[in-house]
Amino acid sequence: MLEVTAWFLAIILSVPLLYIAYDYIKSLMPGQSRTYILQPVYRLLKLFEKKDEDTNFFACFFAAGSCLFSLIALYMAVAGYNFLFVVSVLSMMDLFVITGAFSSGEFSGRMSARRSISRFIIWLFASIVAGASIYKAASTLRLKEIAGLSEINGLVISLPFTLISLFVILLMKGNLLYFNFGVSGDEETVLGAALYTPYSGWSLAVIQLAQWTEIGVWLRIISVFLPLPKPVSYIIVSLLYFSFLLFDRFVSTVEWKKAARYSWGWAGSMSVINFICLFYLI
Repeated sequence: MLEVTAWFLAIILSVPLLYIAYDYIKSLMPGQSRTYILQPVYRLLKLFEKKDEDTNFFACFFAAGSCLFSLIALYMAVAGYNFLFVVSVLSMMDLFVITGAFSSGEFSGRMSARRSISRFIIWLFASIVAGASIYKAASTLRLKEIAGLSEINGLVISLPFTLISLFVILLMKGNLLYFNFGVSGDEETVLGAALYTPYSGWSLAVIQLAQWTEIGVWLRIISVFLPLPKPVSYIIVSLLYFSFLLFDRFVSTVEWKKAARYSWGWAGSMSVINFICLFYLI
């Protein structure tokens, strides 16, 4: 229990640290305004200080629900639960965010729900097929047992495409590279500033916490497949994600439908390819 608690707290803290480091490095680049190192945390605290709009009650409710499901998923991941159990809880978190945006009745919320449902279908399909591949290779879906098999037998050798697929899901969740569905609210256009605009004040801050937690869940899931001690594996996967976070600044944003096609190709197809290979080889 002590180990699970330690991992839970470590992941909760590590993901914000990645974004703090990213913001700080970004501020050092030419043409960027200087910022202090704790800027992401400061923005989060400022959001908690703001009150939500009275017309946004349902968005507040669904924001709290999404954060709760993300925390449950993180606990299940660090405790070594069944991979598909964790995925099912994350899917509930995603549905809460989408429903909260759609229930606001705002135009941007309805537009973003369409994009988010597309992303939801892709990552959920890829996760289910990845689960089938994992079970075919390891005869178990419990993350704790998979971590043990990875250290002993090098399970990653049998699941190279599945790992690529899972990492692409992580990139989709982080809105990075060509897997950005434009749901993060970073765009300046009315159609682009989509999913999180229906949220405001503390509910937006809670959504941000849920996002960070979800990133931590996927980092943890991917790290169990590396044939190294768990802390080392988690650090390696976190640094790899951080490198993609930095590289994202140099990649042009594509239209969300094109992002969906890239995601199907890399997340969906890679999972299917690995399953087909295992089906015929094992």
